[in-house]
Parts: sequence; structure tokens; C-alpha cells
Amino acid sequence: MASKGIAIFIIPIIFSFVYGGAVLGTALSGQMDAVQTHSGGAIDILDLQSQYSSGEKTSVQISVDDSAYDCGDLYITIYDVSGGQKKAVKQGAFFDQCYGESGTLPINDKFSETIDAGQYLLEVQLFDKNGDKFLSASQRFSVQ
Repeated sequence: MASKGIAIFIIPIIFSFVYGGAVLGTALSGQMDAVQTHSGGAIDILDLQSQYSSGEKTSVQISVDDSAYDCGDLYITIYDVSGGQKKAVKQGAFFDQCYGESGTLPINDKFSETIDAGQYLLEVQLFDKNGDKFLSASQRFSVQ
């Protein structure tokens, strides 16, 4: 009698873990394919120098030359790469950027940060208005 009770409770639990794991695995593998990267020189980082003095502000503008991205969300992140690992230091997010014909972002705003001495990587990502594909570009610079 006790073995029947254990089987009644254990078998559904095992089944739910197996089935749930399979569903989650399928969902996650489909999610990885949902975001597409487009790299064809359609996005460029403007005004970023290769070297800055300590205390000097780094400011950038982004140029976009792809009509599929006339509106979207822009993310600019500065990573410290001095220690060999990529560690986020500063980030800016500019939502609903619709540039029309000009193609320069952010609109009516600036990304400008003061950073300590070190080696850095600036990375920009522009997601389309649906959020399912993006353009990206990166550039290294140093602060002394």
C-alpha cells in the first residue's frame, strides 16, 4: 500500500521535471535565435578619440545608415578592459530614437562621461523598434 502511494506521488513529479526541462530548453534555444545582429558598416561611432587625458570628458555620437533602423533604442556602454576582463563602467540608454534623415544619435542629447585612467572599450547597440534585431559597433580608447 505504501509503495502505491509513493508511486502515485513520485511519478508525476519526475514527469513534470522532465517535461518542464524539455519545454524550457526548447524556449531558450528559440530565444537565442530571435535576436539578430546586423554588421555591415551601417553603424559608426563618431567623435571618439583613441586617447584622452585624465579628467577629460569622452563624448560620442552615433551615425546610422540603415533605413530599417530609423527608430529604435540606443545603448552605449563603456567597458574597462585594463585587467584583461570586460567590466562595465558606464552606460547610457536612449529610448525611442527616431532620427529620420539625419542618422546621428542620440537626438537632442549627448553621451558624455568622465572616466579614470585605463584601457576601455566603447560598445554601441541600436535595437530596431520591435527589439528583435540590432546593429552594433565597438571601439577601443585609453585614458591617461
